[in-house]
Amino acid sequence: MSHPKRKLFVTLSILPFIVGAFLLLSLWTPVSGSEHHTLIRSSCSSTLYPDVCFSAISSSSVPSWEMKTPKDVIRVALEHTVLSTQHNYFNIKKKLASRALLTVRERTALHDCLNMVDQSLDELRATLHDLQDYPNTNRSIAQYADDLQTLLSAAMTNQESCLDGFSHDRGDKKVRQSLLTGQMHVFRMCSNSLAMIKNMTDTDMAERRSILEIKEHKLPGRELGAEEEGNTRGWPKWLSAGNRRLLQATTVTPDITVAADGSGNYRTVAAAVAAAPEGSTRRFIIRIKAGVYRENVEIPKKKTNLMFVGDGRTTTIITGSRNVVDGSTTFNSATVERKKNLK
Repeated sequence: MSHPKRKLFVTLSILPFIVGAFLLLSLWTPVSGSEHHTLIRSSCSSTLYPDVCFSAISSSSVPSWEMKTPKDVIRVALEHTVLSTQHNYFNIKKKLASRALLTVRERTALHDCLNMVDQSLDELRATLHDLQDYPNTNRSIAQYADDLQTLLSAAMTNQESCLDGFSHDRGDKKVRQSLLTGQMHVFRMCSNSLAMIKNMTDTDMAERRSILEIKEHKLPGRELGAEEEGNTRGWPKWLSAGNRRLLQATTVTPDITVAADGSGNYRTVAAAVAAAPEGSTRRFIIRIKAGVYRENVEIPKKKTNLMFVGDGRTTTIITGSRNVVDGSTTFNSATVERKKNLK
């Protein structure tokens, strides 16, 4: 036998949930397909490769309702670029696995590419991290613009530098050609993100400038205050007070000393770098006494916060002699270089 009162009670008890769900659905206004594509096309219109930009972003698995602003579009573009860069990384590793089919020059160039693609991944992830934080009152829009553009410019350069490591004889050209499509796709996507970020930050700075002009009764065209344009003392704001003191100090206490004559802890800079700790959270100071050090110094990625202090630019000299004629690649010819040892 049914109980009308019980049914009425159950119905009334769930009624608030039904009403609440209805209100939420009525308040939620998803971005329509046409609006979604309009936003992407508008964002991509400032880029050098708008078709590549639109194709990559519109084919993303990110739902349209998550892309409501130009910042959202840039984030999706960067996430796509990270995935493409990872694909290139594993493609290069696969080619290196077939060592017997490669010349010494090809292996060296591929190792260089692996280093540069790895660096690009770090730079792209750092860009995504900064973009997620943007805008934040701890940093000015101008600072964000500088940091984001610097990171993406470095990632772009790495793609071309990778390809430049191959000579143009028949063998090298074949390996280079097999990497070309993937590297250039990442190059174009980095270029597109760079253009969209510049457009976004320029727009935000213009709005910020207008607000300040209204608040401070300034005439249009006047420069912003020091808080927006940077540190008036000439030091970048990201440089801590402790690091500024180190750079200004006339003497510093080194952790280890390099001396070619054997009077220090090590005779070579490379040996001192090898002895430095990994992942240091403070400045690890290596003093390099007067002398000529004929070596190429490679600083592994995990050796962080190293600081070299010489006895003067004309007395402490580090010089290397690697060159393309002798079989080196341009990437490996740097006298002092930070890199990840993937060999």
